[in-house]
Amino acid sequence: MDESRFEQNLAAYDQWKSTLINTIQSFQHWLDDHGLNEADLDLKIFETLEVLRQDRLTLAVVAEFSRGKSELINALFFADYGRRLLPSTAGRTTMCPTEIFWDPESTSPYIQLLPIATRLEDISLRDLKLDHTRWTRTKLNLDDPEQVAQALSEVLRTTRVSVGEARELGLYNPEYQANATKEPTEVDIPKWRHALINFPHALLKRGLTILDTPGLNALGAEPELTLGMLPQAHAVIFLLAADTGVTRTDLDVWQHHIRGFRSDRRKGLIVVLNKIDTLWDELSNEAAVQEAIAKQKEATARILGVDERLVFPASAQKGLVAKIRQNRTLLRRSRLGELEHYLSEDLLKQKHAIIHETVCRELGDLIEQSRTTISDRLDACRVEIEELTALRGKNRNVVENMMRKLRVEQDEHHRAVSEFQASSKMLALQGRELIAALDLDELDRYIGETRRNMIGSWTTSQLKANMGEFLKRVRNDMLGVVEQNERTRRLIRTIYRRFEEKHALEGIALPKMFSIIEYRVQLELLYQEAEEFRRSTKTTLTEQGIVVRKFFVTMVSRARDIFVRAHTECDRWLTEALKPLRRSIRERKRGVEKRLDSLRRVHQSMDTLESRIADLRREQQALENDLNTLRNMHTTLTGTRPMARNDRPRPRLVAS
Repeated sequence: MDESRFEQNLAAYDQWKSTLINTIQSFQHWLDDHGLNEADLDLKIFETLEVLRQDRLTLAVVAEFSRGKSELINALFFADYGRRLLPSTAGRTTMCPTEIFWDPESTSPYIQLLPIATRLEDISLRDLKLDHTRWTRTKLNLDDPEQVAQALSEVLRTTRVSVGEARELGLYNPEYQANATKEPTEVDIPKWRHALINFPHALLKRGLTILDTPGLNALGAEPELTLGMLPQAHAVIFLLAADTGVTRTDLDVWQHHIRGFRSDRRKGLIVVLNKIDTLWDELSNEAAVQEAIAKQKEATARILGVDERLVFPASAQKGLVAKIRQNRTLLRRSRLGELEHYLSEDLLKQKHAIIHETVCRELGDLIEQSRTTISDRLDACRVEIEELTALRGKNRNVVENMMRKLRVEQDEHHRAVSEFQASSKMLALQGRELIAALDLDELDRYIGETRRNMIGSWTTSQLKANMGEFLKRVRNDMLGVVEQNERTRRLIRTIYRRFEEKHALEGIALPKMFSIIEYRVQLELLYQEAEEFRRSTKTTLTEQGIVVRKFFVTMVSRARDIFVRAHTECDRWLTEALKPLRRSIRERKRGVEKRLDSLRRVHQSMDTLESRIADLRREQQALENDLNTLRNMHTTLTGTRPMARNDRPRPRLVAS
C-alpha cells in the first residue's frame, strides 16, 4: 500500500473527525447554557460522540479457499517487514476469521485465539470478546520474526475429531467426502473459531482493521461472520483466481455472502482477479497476455454483474516479492499499484460518507430544531418590542385592552394543548398497530415453529415446502407493515395540517417520515435469493441437517434482522413524530406568558416601558447571536469534508 498517501488521507480523516467532535461538544454546552438540553438529546449526543471516538475503518477480504487472501493482505499492508506477516503457503489456508488491528490500550502486540468448542455454547462472539479468560493469548516479540511467524501460523491449525463431534459443531459437510469409498470416522476441522491479532502497524494505529476470512465452508458455518462482521465492514475485497475465473464455488460465496453488499449504498465492494502471473506466458508476447487478462476481467464483471472498472487484475505474490526486493519492473507488472491507488483514494471516502450521513441525520436535525426554537423566540421578541413601542404615549386602558387579547391567545393555547393530547392518543393507538405488525415475539415463535417442522421433515420436498411457507409468511407480514406504515404517515400529516389551519401554528417542519420501502426491498431481495437456495439442485443433494442450518444462518437470521432494524427505526420515529409540534405549542405558551408579564409590569408603572424595551432589544441581539452560532455549527457538521470527491468509479454502495 502507498502508505504515504493513505496515511495522509487517514490524517485528514482524523482531523475532520476531531472537528466534528469539538463542534458537537460545543453544541452540547450551548444546550446546557440555554436550558434546552433534555435526557433524550443528551443520549443522542453521547451516542454520536461514541461513534466518532470509537470509529474504525474495516476492510474485509473474502474468497473461496486458496485464492490468495492472506498473500494479498501481506502485499498491500505488510511488505515493509521484509517477509510474510500472515502465513500464506501452498496447500494451507486460513481456517478461522482473523481480525488484524491495533488496540491503543494494550501493553504489547499479541495473537488471541478462541477455541472451536465455544461454538457449542449459546454465547455471542461479541460477549466472548469481553471475556479474556476464554481465549488463548500469545505475545508477539517483534524483535524475533520467527516467533511472530510461528505464533501467527496458528490460524492455519486444524484438529482431528470424530464425525459425530464435527456434526455437533456444525462443521461436517458430506459433500467434501463425495469421492471417498465410505464415510470416514474422523475429519479435520479448524482448531480455532476466531483469531484477534493486535499489531502496531502505522495504518492499524490510524484505525484500520483488516478482516481475513476463511473459505466457503467456514463462512457458511459461522453465523456471526456472515451476519455480523461482514455487514459491518466498510469495504469488501472479493478475490478470484485469474486462471480459473468465476468458479461454481466462487459464485456460491458471492451469492450467499457478498451479493447483499450490492444493495447497500454505504458499503464498498471491490473484486480482485488475483494470480494474473499464472497467465504470463514466455511463449506469448506481452500484448497477448494483457488481452487474455482483459478478457478474464470482462467475463468476471459480466458474471458478477459489477462495473468492469471495479475489477482489479493483480498478482499479490509477485507484488509482495517485488516490494521486498524493490523490483519496480516486477511491481509494475503485478498491477498491484492500481488496486493500492484505488484503496488509498476511495476507501476513506466511503467511510467519510457513512459518518457524514450519520452525523447529519442525528445531529443536523437536532441543531435545526434548536434553530427553529431560537427563531420562534426571536420572532416573539420582535412582536413584543413592536407592541411595547406602540404603547409610548398611551394610557393604561390601551395596555388593558392588549392584555385581554393576550388572554384570548392563552385560551387558544389551552384548547391547542387539549387537542394535542387527543392527537397524541390517536397516534399512540395507530402506532401500536404499526408496532404490532412488526411483532418480534410473534416472528420468533414462527421461526421456532419453522425450525421444528424442518427438522422433523421426512422428505426433501417437505423440507423445501416448509422453507417456502416461512418465506411467504414473512413476505406477507411485511405487506401488513407497509399498510400500517402508510396509515401512520397519513395520520401524522393530518395532525400537523389541522394544527396549522385551526391553531395558526405555521412553519412547523414535518418530522422525517419513516419509510418501510427500504426494508421491503431488502426482504424482497432476500426472498429471491432464498427461492434460489430452496429450488437449487445442490440443496436437494445436501444432507438435511446442513440445509436446515444454512437456511437459518443465511436466510432466516437475515430476515429477522430486517424486521429488528425496521422495528427499532419505527419505534424511534413514533417517539419523535410529534416533538416539533409539541415544541411549537410550548414556545407559543412561553411567548404569550412573557408578553403578558411585560404588559403587567408596564400596567403597574408606565415608567418601566423604556427600560423593558431596552431589555428586549438586548435579548433580540442575543437571540440573533445564538442563531449565527447554531448556523455555524450546522455548517461545520454538514458542510466539511476531509477530501473532495472525484469522478473515478468507487465501490458500489448497496442495502444490508
